[in-house]
Amino acid sequence: MNSTAEMVSNNNFFETINTLLSENKTFFCSRLPNSKRLTLSSGNTKKIPRSKIKGNGIFIMPFNEKNLGYKINPSFVYETKIEHKLNSNKNSLISLKEFTKNEDKESYKLSIEKLIEEIRLGKLSKIVFSKKITLDYSDSNQITIFKNILDLYSEAFCYLFYTPNEGFWMGASPELLFKTEEDSISTMALAGTKFNINSDWGDKEYSEQQIVQDEILESLKPLCSSVAIGKTQTISAGKIQHLKTDFKGTTRASTIRLVNALFPTSAVAGYPRKAALKMLSKHEEHERSLYSGFLGTCKDDDSSLFVNLRCINIKNDKISFYVGSGITKDSVPDNEWNEILKKSETMLSAIF
Repeated sequence: MNSTAEMVSNNNFFETINTLLSENKTFFCSRLPNSKRLTLSSGNTKKIPRSKIKGNGIFIMPFNEKNLGYKINPSFVYETKIEHKLNSNKNSLISLKEFTKNEDKESYKLSIEKLIEEIRLGKLSKIVFSKKITLDYSDSNQITIFKNILDLYSEAFCYLFYTPNEGFWMGASPELLFKTEEDSISTMALAGTKFNINSDWGDKEYSEQQIVQDEILESLKPLCSSVAIGKTQTISAGKIQHLKTDFKGTTRASTIRLVNALFPTSAVAGYPRKAALKMLSKHEEHERSLYSGFLGTCKDDDSSLFVNLRCINIKNDKISFYVGSGITKDSVPDNEWNEILKKSETMLSAIF
């Protein structure tokens, strides 16, 4: 979509966002990882099922296939180059621990214990269990929060999506679902989490990563004439580290075929997929909505779609945080609770 984008100043760019908000119009704003170019699109928006993903447009899709997502056909695209920090550098270390109650922790740990039991019974090898925490939030500085996200997470896919019935969604995702250019596809296996740069990866994290890696390879093979796997490496997403393995392949498959094959990966659902989804519907007490869904642009058969991780939703004077962790037979409930609290710092550091 960048080929038709009109370049504007930083000021004009954010003034346009404020105008769209005053007119209550849907828009999507995003920046690719390690890029300085920020893109703003607005136009005809319709709700669509996952099965109708085709053609050019911006797609914002939920985790649950039964729910409708959004397709924006832009009537205009603005672009600006961000050469400097947009706000004074915020980087406070706040954890959701300050906003959660002891019963939140205990109910989460109890769910983890039940899931570990299911895994040990052989029903599945991994499940990604998430938690939604909602706080009162009456401030109207959503654009400031987005600017902080852009300042803090240059290596992530950063986005802001506004539509009247959803409110504001924004985030900084480290995970590419897939990118296609002509006949080539790139994707990644991203799993395992650690917070201490000097600590070693454990068996639990390597096992988690291997499950995701094997599943992606299994999903890509029928659609690709060739697939190459890169070396597994450690990457940083803010103050968090993950294991990442890149994949490159040659394919002529349509966007929707690739989505159906690759989404949801075991990095956001679990493995095997069907068993994990069934278990999530039984144990998760909230609707994931757009969290751990996917979003991005498609143009002329080229697509760039990211998994919606490290995100928040602001609506009706409430702010909701969504965080999750991968559960395997080696999981320790206390550690999993600490992991989601740490992951929450990504968004909290941009807000408070």
